[in-house]
Amino acid sequence: MRLAALLHRETILLRLHARSKEEVLERLIATLPATGLVRNVEEVHRAIFEREQRMTTCVGGGVALPHSKTHAVVAPVAALATLEPPMLMDAPDHRPVEIVFLLVGCQDNIGAHLRLLSRISRLLTNASFRMHLLQAQNPQQVLELFEQAEELHQADL
Repeated sequence: MRLAALLHRETILLRLHARSKEEVLERLIATLPATGLVRNVEEVHRAIFEREQRMTTCVGGGVALPHSKTHAVVAPVAALATLEPPMLMDAPDHRPVEIVFLLVGCQDNIGAHLRLLSRISRLLTNASFRMHLLQAQNPQQVLELFEQAEELHQADL
């Protein structure tokens, strides 16, 4: 599955102002039902927050990658937020988080979930890609950035 296909215009929040990591997660989760891929948003909420309690999903470099697997989705789905201002979220490098990419995968396909996480991580560790993502003016530009990046690095992803 292509990363751009995980995101939808409705699940992209640019320059999100939030007071806490929990608020960011709640706002992102609230966008997911618009995709038609969520069977039970409360279960998605529970799965994401339980995962966050076990271990932070901040990966450093200004990026957080909250994720979980659940039977509450029909197919993998994602939401993305750029934060303005950036927010401290227990990142290993102590850098404020600017980009949050939330991934909800299917419980019965752990291998696919891990492959998606790997591809997302690889892409978001690219400083140039992150810079362009933060400069995006609308959700369509974000989708185009993911599509272009995947086309350029098809062999790597």
